[in-house]
Amino acid sequence: MDKPLVTVIVAAYNAANYLEETLHTILDQDYSPLEIIVVDDGSTDETAAIAKSFGNRVRYRYQQNSGSCASPRNHGLAAARGEYVTFFDADDLMLPGKISGQVEALETHSEAVFCVGNYRNFTGKTKSADHFSTCPELSLHLSTSCDSSFVLEAHECRNILISENFTIASSPLFRTRTVVSEGGFNTDLKACEDFHLIYRTATHGKVVIVPEVLFERRLHDTNMSADSERMLRNLIASRLSLAQHETDPVLVKHLDKRAQRYRRSLQSCLINKGQFGGAFALYKDTLPPRSLSDLNHDIRQGIKLMLGHFNDGKITRRSD
Repeated sequence: MDKPLVTVIVAAYNAANYLEETLHTILDQDYSPLEIIVVDDGSTDETAAIAKSFGNRVRYRYQQNSGSCASPRNHGLAAARGEYVTFFDADDLMLPGKISGQVEALETHSEAVFCVGNYRNFTGKTKSADHFSTCPELSLHLSTSCDSSFVLEAHECRNILISENFTIASSPLFRTRTVVSEGGFNTDLKACEDFHLIYRTATHGKVVIVPEVLFERRLHDTNMSADSERMLRNLIASRLSLAQHETDPVLVKHLDKRAQRYRRSLQSCLINKGQFGGAFALYKDTLPPRSLSDLNHDIRQGIKLMLGHFNDGKITRRSD
């Protein structure tokens, strides 16, 4: 019996420092047939030359820079021929057996719409603990499964995702038809578009969880997650968007509560950057506080905000 084709889509922007190593880890997988599509999102470095150097082992596609990962991933999805699809970041490293293990999990569990694997972060030669070990709710399921693969019901998966986002873009292997039915990634989001798609896809059915570490996520100064303000604004936008999409009122409330937490974090971020007007404007969305922790936050940030405006005034008067 022929095995299903798997498409690996790699969105790349100025990824010349890492792309070659990343592609080798994909090509070294013990699974075939495999289709690799690199979508160059308007790079100005040697990304194109590196991708093309792999010849017909890699399909190279180019587009004008979009400013996010959503558009090039959708570009690749439109060209994908595989029954299964995964989106792999151009600086991550795929560990042996990722593809074959996830295909086996989805072939075994035909009711599941995607499969999520564990991962760890690394910087240079330093590696973190595996990510699942930092997720208490997910770890409860891992303990009862004796660290073997297990299936989460759709509702439970979404509930845990809201509390402790246990997966990122490079992790899931999806059934392509399900991702296509959701329209791919939301291009209005400039970050968190992976969480947004994963959550929406998890409304379609069960999800298989594989506890083994299947890839390594590279941390460096140019990671999009290093831009705190951008991340927080998109964390808020993605959760509020999903609250409109979600049909379960309990999860809608959970998403709204999470967005409130991110608003308070954004407020702190803006105050630390001296953007006092923007921070003050957030009070209309965060008040009233819903807990003692919220109240403490509002008092602390309110004091900082008043001191910041006062100091700005002093500086202005001195410069006059």
